[in-house]
Amino acid sequence: MRKLTTIVSLFAGTFAFSQASEAKVLELIKVMGVDKMAISGMQQQVQEIKKSSSDISDEFFDEFMAEVTTEKITELYLPIYSKYYSESEVDDLIRFYKSPVGQKTLSVLPAIMKESIDAGQKMGKEIALKVKEKLDKKAGYQSPPPPMPEKNK
Repeated sequence: MRKLTTIVSLFAGTFAFSQASEAKVLELIKVMGVDKMAISGMQQQVQEIKKSSSDISDEFFDEFMAEVTTEKITELYLPIYSKYYSESEVDDLIRFYKSPVGQKTLSVLPAIMKESIDAGQKMGKEIALKVKEKLDKKAGYQSPPPPMPEKNK
């Protein structure tokens, strides 16, 4: 009987610990606004898909986005955040994101990400052109000179 009581107590303690962790992770998700950011990102993706897929009706996209809720996003993210952060780390993150610098981080992060992506794309294009020119030169290929302007007759 003692073994059974001990086992039940362990399971009850584990369950209580999981609930506390889940509540804290939920708080972190809300404080960070990742649920709202995810929905915003999906809305942007839908707009891009609409541009290239005119054969898909607006009604489909409207119904699709109606199914995407903050509750569903939170359910999706909860086990992921729980997997990578301990309870003490979640506490630290909540404190950080509630602080003034944490709030600023959340407000400027989208702009930082956009500028970083744009800068990375620009750098990638420049490197690609440089490498192409280098390989063309190595292969003995010369780009043709620009055309000469036509003279007026």
